[in-house]
Order: sequence, then C-alpha cells, then structure tokens
Amino acid sequence: MSEETEEKKLEELLKQGLASLHEKEKNGHKTEKGVYYPSALGSCLRKQYYTYTLGERVSPEELVIFATGKGVHETIAKAFGEVATIEKEEENISLEISPAIKLKGRIDLLIADYDGKKYLIEVKSTSKTPDTPFEEHVMQLQVYMHALNYEEGFILYWNKVTGEIKVFKVTKNEETLKTIFERVKKLDYYVTKNIPPEPEAILKGRFWECEKCHFLELCVR
Repeated sequence: MSEETEEKKLEELLKQGLASLHEKEKNGHKTEKGVYYPSALGSCLRKQYYTYTLGERVSPEELVIFATGKGVHETIAKAFGEVATIEKEEENISLEISPAIKLKGRIDLLIADYDGKKYLIEVKSTSKTPDTPFEEHVMQLQVYMHALNYEEGFILYWNKVTGEIKVFKVTKNEETLKTIFERVKKLDYYVTKNIPPEPEAILKGRFWECEKCHFLELCVR
C-alpha cells in the first residue's frame, strides 16, 4: 500500500468518524413536522423547508467546522467552571407555540452563581467578530430566555482566528418573541402543505447563504 493511499485512507476514516458523531448528535435534534429549532430560525425559510422535506445535507468540511465549534463550547464551559459554578451545560429546553407546534433547543451554558447572579450564555465560535450580535443569534437566545423565564442573556463570540472574545447582553423582548412565533408558524404552514416558501435569502440579498446551500440547484430551477 502506498503512502498516498494510506494518507487518503486516514482522511476518509476521520470523515467517517465525524459523520458518525454527527448522526449521534442529530438523534436528539431530529427534523419532524411541528418541532422547530431556534438555532436554525434565522436561516433562509426555503432552506429550512427543504431540510424538513428532503432531509439534512452536510458536507465533510461542515462536519469539521461543527466539531471545531463543539470543542470551543467544551473549552469555554471548562474555563468558566474553574472560576464559577456551572448549573447547566447543553440543557434541552422546549417552548410551545400551539398544541401542534413547539420550539426545541439546547442552551449552551447556565452559570448558577457568580457574584450572586445567574448568567444564561449562548456561545458562538466565529472567524469574524461582529460589532453587534447577529440577528439569528439574538432570536435563538430570545427563545431560551422566554423558555427559562430570564430577563436577560448573553451571547459570547469566540474568534477562532484572532483569539478575540466578545460578549453582548441581550434583554428579553416580547415583540421579538412574537416575530419568532410568526416565523415558525409560517415555516410550519409550508412544511405541512409541502409547498416551498419564497427564496428568502435571494430576495433579501443574503447571497452568502446561497453559496453554501446544498439545495441551491433545486432552489433556482
């Protein structure tokens, strides 16, 4: 067996292992009608529709990115655990919109006590630190704050390129929650009717979403 063949074999073995880990992770995060996930809410509605009707599609490169992000989450939790009490880590939550529709998610970190206060933290690894938190991350945290009845939460960005750490405070907002609920109801309508919604990313000029979308060819037919 040549060295080149062995090198390729090791690469493929790692990719298979990452795919297996992702499948195990997905078992608690299955796509089923009526159950929607805060972490995906900000992405294009048509992409979400295809994910529910055709199944998730993930590239080997995305699996590497997911694994890197998970490693960052684990490191942050351990680091906070050195200086504060951790009450919950990767805790499942649920928020009912109607008897037939619910939001299910998983909080990253809840610091039980530091200076007499609890902190709900959503962790995001990034290659570019934002000046303000991304809208989709705020939407995700709003769901968690309402589900756990917290008046505020925090989004922590960990820049994996520069090493910068930046935290933003987010305040509980009822109007934002209403917007989220309407968005989820809209997605559920299209999934139920099996009708693709409008190509939101294209219409709003978010072409970077299209570039990375596995359903692009189907979408633009």
